[in-house]
Amino acid sequence: MRPIPWGLAGAVFLLDVLVPSSVAVGILYVIPLLLACLWWTERRMLLLFAGVCTALTVAGAVAEPGDLPPTVLAANRLLSLAVFWTTAVLCLQRRGAERRRRLTEEQLHGVLASAMDAIITVDAEQRITLFNPAAERMFGCPAAEALGQSLDRFIPARFREAHRDHIRRFGSTNVTSRRMGALGQVIGLRADGEEFPVEASISHLDVEGQKLYTVILRDITRRVKAERELQHERDFIAAVLDTAGALVVVFDREGRIVRFNRACERTSGYAAEEVMGKPVWDFLLAPEDIEPAKAAFEEVKGAAAPHAFENDWVTKDGRRRRISWLSTHLLDDRGQVEYVIGTGLDTTDIQQVREQLRRTERLAELGMLASGMAHEIGTPMNVILGRAEYLLSRTKEEPTKRGLETIVAQVERITKIMNQLLAFARRRPAERRPLDLRKSVADCLDVIQERVRRHRIRVETDLPADLPPVLADADQVSQVLLNLMLNAIQAMPEGGTLRLALARGDGTVTIQVGDTGHGIPEEALSKIFLPFYTTKEVGKGTGLGLTVVHGIIQEHGGTITVESRVDQGTTFTVALPIAET
Repeated sequence: MRPIPWGLAGAVFLLDVLVPSSVAVGILYVIPLLLACLWWTERRMLLLFAGVCTALTVAGAVAEPGDLPPTVLAANRLLSLAVFWTTAVLCLQRRGAERRRRLTEEQLHGVLASAMDAIITVDAEQRITLFNPAAERMFGCPAAEALGQSLDRFIPARFREAHRDHIRRFGSTNVTSRRMGALGQVIGLRADGEEFPVEASISHLDVEGQKLYTVILRDITRRVKAERELQHERDFIAAVLDTAGALVVVFDREGRIVRFNRACERTSGYAAEEVMGKPVWDFLLAPEDIEPAKAAFEEVKGAAAPHAFENDWVTKDGRRRRISWLSTHLLDDRGQVEYVIGTGLDTTDIQQVREQLRRTERLAELGMLASGMAHEIGTPMNVILGRAEYLLSRTKEEPTKRGLETIVAQVERITKIMNQLLAFARRRPAERRPLDLRKSVADCLDVIQERVRRHRIRVETDLPADLPPVLADADQVSQVLLNLMLNAIQAMPEGGTLRLALARGDGTVTIQVGDTGHGIPEEALSKIFLPFYTTKEVGKGTGLGLTVVHGIIQEHGGTITVESRVDQGTTFTVALPIAET
């Protein structure tokens, strides 16, 4: 069919030569030109054909019978050529536009066919007009079945109304597009009924008065699964850290806390929310420990192996806890320190146990020493005491009497100390029986009656008659009461009030021994039950009395507490278990 334009061009030329010049036959070259534009797509071929037609137009002007003036003839030919080339240019532009459109369509088709994301276009009624191959694979549905169908087919029923409403509202806004992920997680529906998570972006435009919506969908099933697995791993690690007995703290490279487990919360008194993002030295360390802690942190960041050190934590309520740390670091992809992990053990209690063991060893040694001293010193002391008392009874001289009385008093003091040491070191097994504490208190008051009178002390008692008996050793309870009462008397050298009270507690009977004496300093309250610790003047106390009392009460399964204020007095409270009837 391609020779037809050439034949028509030849026919127009013959007609141009045969008819008079007054007939504008040259305008007829437009006809074969239009046919050429329909049949030929190559721009070069169309230009060649237009050139040939132009040459034929000029040749026809020379060859045809000349019945017109040359100027008119030239104007006629120029007008024909103007119409011809205007038509040629328009045809070439159209052909170029069609070529570009086809190229664009081919490129768009290639993009749609090779896109990894599903691309779906719907009209204002949400009927599908475009369904690319990725959408076919994603939803398991061929494009031929999807085109013309409602988009609802690929959305779970419970979301369809909300989805349609969202698209309508989006179309009524001035926003033409929303990026991937801005819609949040959307649920898609495959042809086989399986639901799956997708990420979506949407855009709309008007084409020839019709609004079209294009949705790009990305299947994020694997990502959601991976995120869920990662979250499970994080939850597992968090649960392990929170249930671990050890302290675990994670810092960033600047020393700010990013993880603070439950053991840290229990030890420090701070909740994790209170410390997140804060440097540890801003609130958990004493001022003198801040610089050493910063230096240790830098050492950990630069150490190739785990780094061990110790420091004190100051808890929220102001207490100090000794922490033993083993720290290491984690590197990022560039080999830079990203996190520092510290695993700590609160050794405060362990140190207290060690101190208690040392104290126990010391007491054991004391027991051995006391046993030896009782044999080595006891007999000579008895001899000295006997001789001094004998001489005291025979002499009449006052200076000699006073000297002998001093000897007797000091020997009795030494003997008392030895007896206390023996009582402390060799405490006999308790013989517990139901015991009426009212009788024990009354008996002890009889013993100290002379001292009470001599020190001008007033005694106040509150001893209810309906109290149940306690399960205790009568002698040891008397020893406890006498020791507490004598301490109270010594605390009131200028006189005062001794208060004795019994009361029923929760499964116990409590004994309160109080005085209005000089009191005990606050810093000494935690030490008064320690062996050899005393607040009395030198020569007036051994530091063993309260230690013996504390040991007796513990052996009875009871408790002893103390409250005291300087210059206001002291009250000891002893609780002993009630005897079962």
